[in-house]
Amino acid sequence: MLRCIFQGERMTRKLCLLACLLPALAAAGPVSAQERTDPYWLAPAQEELASRLYPGFAGLLQTPGLARVKCWVEADGHPYLCDVVHESPRGLGFGSAARVIVASAQVGLGRVDGRPAPTSVETNIRFRVPDVERGWDGPEPTGVQLSLAREIVESMPDWSPRDRMEAMMDGLDFDRRAVVGPWIDELLPMDRETDLRIAALQMARLYSEAELRRVLAGERVDDRSPEALAAACPELTPGEELAMEELRRRYCGRYGCEVIGPDSVPG
Repeated sequence: MLRCIFQGERMTRKLCLLACLLPALAAAGPVSAQERTDPYWLAPAQEELASRLYPGFAGLLQTPGLARVKCWVEADGHPYLCDVVHESPRGLGFGSAARVIVASAQVGLGRVDGRPAPTSVETNIRFRVPDVERGWDGPEPTGVQLSLAREIVESMPDWSPRDRMEAMMDGLDFDRRAVVGPWIDELLPMDRETDLRIAALQMARLYSEAELRRVLAGERVDDRSPEALAAACPELTPGEELAMEELRRRYCGRYGCEVIGPDSVPG
């Protein structure tokens, strides 16, 4: 859930989020030439970006998505002049994430009579939220670890409600945040004591007693991976599960969460 302080590069809801890249190249228009080769992918998009850039609020609701990106390419290399031509569901940030993912790929230009031919390329980025097992499967921390971790997190800058709200609504259109923000405050209230308890448990699960003592002494310890940070985040309580279901019901009922492919959109 998007409530943990320690989340690495991306806040997640304990989900392993993946995207399926379905490339499709299209020439900008018909070219009259004797010899012509089509553009091609020199290197695929970086798949790990899919999980790191998965929009936070969409992940919170476990909502999949799809975006089609069209780029104009004038030289071999990364495609940067890109527009989102289709996004579904809209308003959750899938289009913006897809543009960054596509830019990590490299395109080779086609040729007309042996000369490079500027062209447009298109690709679909499909974001899928797979079913995964939840729950911490490592050893539970000792009382000493919890006490040390609590001392550490209490000395850190406060995790403000504003920070938490921004993280939970990551990717969401700004005009929708005025509607969704009060829902989150109502359904998923948080206070400093709860923040500290959750953060201490997460840290105590990830670091040994010796490592925690080193942190308190001002020494550096090895960072944990984003996947480990997400796995150590305490599980949702039954009440939080119900609150999440209600948040999804309200949001999807008002804005829609169905994924519609670009070929299914009329006009």
